[in-house]
Amino acid sequence: GGMTTVSAILIPFLACLLYIRGNIENFSSGKIVGNSRTRVFCEENRVKVSNRFTRRVQEQAFSSLKSDVPDIVRRGQPEGSEFSKDAVTIVACVSGGCDSMAMLDILDSIRNRIHVDIDLHVAHFDHNLRGDESDGDREFVLSTCKELYKLSDNRLHVRKWGPNSFPPRTTQGIQEKARLWRGQELERIVESLIDKDKRQVVVALAHHADDSVETILLKLLRGAAISSLKGIDSVVHHNGVCKIRPLLSLSKEELKRYLTEVGLEWREDSSNSKLIYDRNKVRKLLIPLLSELSGSSKALADRFNSLDSQVRLLDDYLENEVPEISEDESTFTHEAHRHPFIERERLYRYLRKAKGDVVAFRSLDNIWERLYSKHNKLVDLGDGMYAQIKNGNVTLVSKIDKSKEKN
Repeated sequence: GGMTTVSAILIPFLACLLYIRGNIENFSSGKIVGNSRTRVFCEENRVKVSNRFTRRVQEQAFSSLKSDVPDIVRRGQPEGSEFSKDAVTIVACVSGGCDSMAMLDILDSIRNRIHVDIDLHVAHFDHNLRGDESDGDREFVLSTCKELYKLSDNRLHVRKWGPNSFPPRTTQGIQEKARLWRGQELERIVESLIDKDKRQVVVALAHHADDSVETILLKLLRGAAISSLKGIDSVVHHNGVCKIRPLLSLSKEELKRYLTEVGLEWREDSSNSKLIYDRNKVRKLLIPLLSELSGSSKALADRFNSLDSQVRLLDDYLENEVPEISEDESTFTHEAHRHPFIERERLYRYLRKAKGDVVAFRSLDNIWERLYSKHNKLVDLGDGMYAQIKNGNVTLVSKIDKSKEKN
């Protein structure tokens, strides 16, 4: 009994030391973070490594899961029993990085230890942009899913971006193209699973609390309407796909600690450390400073969670106050008797609906400033779309007659 108690204390402690050493020695392109010996231990004694912290993380994620997917229920059956025909299919998007590996293990624990009726699938997207590193990520995810989580081949969905992938056309950079391609492939995966199993299918993404803070900061830096200063939504329905984010209440620090506690490895993406992307600059430079000024990373997350809650209340209020934009409303007409705040919001919603995509806040400002021009004015909205403005009216056009600007 005494040895068992000592082991229960020492093993997580040793795993933490191994993680710290591995983090110092292996923080380079594509290297695995963690220790293989802890992973072997985890495979043989998964139930024993569960402690108060890991159980709290699992229950917290399960609470989010229940909130976003009401049809998910505990089956009340022992571990290892097969899911029912009414099980919800969850497709976990797993890159091999810290966040997605933590999510995968948490979802596996929810179905096997909390006994929730889940048919777990994994989707991995190989963007083929980092050579051997991308290949290593793919092999790592596949081997872990098969060896540790016992997922069969028909529950593993690997998609590789190549010359014949035909990613959606966009004027944005490579990251936006990759995002659109992933969305396109996810729609195909979900559609095939619905057709095959006739079950509810949801996609799980590994965004966490820190990602939500980054999102709000980026909106602030780029310019945004007050009503859009929200963090990441926990559930989104788009093109027939339901996407959920069960880790939004957990921080990056907690996810790393979770993986350390259960003795799991993960991969480090070298591109995440490059300061050529705005999000990486915010993550590596701005957030650490703000966390220090706030007192801790948790305190910073709490501040932004409060802002997020207030913005969502404002958004709910505006839903009732701002007149709905009808489907056949081809032109926005400013109504001077309304408060400017309401009218700006109505203009923003018109532009967003007519364009079918987000509208930069700078564009909204430019349109608002020119709203009562006596001559036709054009504001570039991107993606070949323009706002044509004259005498309080705004119309979206795609083909531009430059001579109109001088009339």
